[in-house]
Amino acid sequence: MRLVATCVLGLEEILEGELRAMGVRDPERQRGAVAFTGGWTDCWRANWRLRTANRVLVEVASWEARDGADIAAGARALVAGRPGPRLWRGGLDAAALFHPDRTFAVQATATASEVRDTRWAAMSLKDGLVDGQRDRWGRRADVDRQDPDLHLRLRLHRDQATLLLDTSGEPLDRRGYRAVTTMAPVREQLAAACVLASGWDGRGPVVDPMCGSGTLLIEAAWIALGWAPGRLRRHWAFERLPGYDPVAFTAVLQEPLLAPGANVQVYGNDLSAATLDAARANLEQANLLDRAVLTRGDAAAFQPPAGPGLVVVNPPHGERLDTDAGRWRALGDLFKQRFKGWKAAVLAGEDRGKQIGLRPRRRIPVMNGPIEGRILVFDLY
Repeated sequence: MRLVATCVLGLEEILEGELRAMGVRDPERQRGAVAFTGGWTDCWRANWRLRTANRVLVEVASWEARDGADIAAGARALVAGRPGPRLWRGGLDAAALFHPDRTFAVQATATASEVRDTRWAAMSLKDGLVDGQRDRWGRRADVDRQDPDLHLRLRLHRDQATLLLDTSGEPLDRRGYRAVTTMAPVREQLAAACVLASGWDGRGPVVDPMCGSGTLLIEAAWIALGWAPGRLRRHWAFERLPGYDPVAFTAVLQEPLLAPGANVQVYGNDLSAATLDAARANLEQANLLDRAVLTRGDAAAFQPPAGPGLVVVNPPHGERLDTDAGRWRALGDLFKQRFKGWKAAVLAGEDRGKQIGLRPRRRIPVMNGPIEGRILVFDLY
């Protein structure tokens, strides 16, 4: 099967590294995604293990499509089992997948395509699918936008339509530990990317002097402990697909992960008592409260534990909150004065990183929601 793991723009290289560490051969970087070849076990493993992915999709088919009629014709031929114009079929059994007993929902995106109305494109795909079902079975499936058996995604690029099956369902960044949220929390994939990009070996303490709701601390600790990002998740879309084997999936869950920091401790600090309460609740939900020390105060006055270790920060920036250059200079001073020998990663607004006053070893442009940002990695000497 041809699989596609999607990600935040800018995280493709880190996601590719995760896939290679899983044993995937020859992953192919795309814009906002990494494609790879594998079977159902690889699909389940990717959903369970990938920290920087949004979703894991399977390519079902592709065909030439310049308008809605072409979209519908290709979908109809796919489901009915007939030849179609330049129709490529993936490794899935269309008869099993598109049986009318399965409900479905459709989303569509378009880039550089003659078809610009994605709602019309999705409707054309739906019409083609149900016409193919009527051709093959004499009846059609129901559309269920809230809880479908099949989450289908249509991608239109130039004159090509690609139909993909979402095997994740809820986005993979919904780890299950966010009991309480705060203003402008960092996304889980970006938090994990900061840790992975830093080159930290998982040993020593983890510090976040502006910890917010604790996401960076949690992601770092789970990496050090070898805890899969899906460990608190209860449902995946692939569990409702033909070919799902719960015994084989259980074997995937039992595969050991590298755990370089079995004794990891995390240290969070923030000015806001309410924010620290949120961090405490999230750390407890993540089963990390017994490994955490939380303090209240100004980051500039923070005294780190004995290191070296990892210091990772998502300071207020860009559209998130009002900020000033002095705060960023103070962060740089904190690094230079109290974190010598540590690894550091900062999620910075596009125009804020230079104000830290240190030369980063690595810069990774990313999109943090609507905000253009950078993951900045420092070796502190």
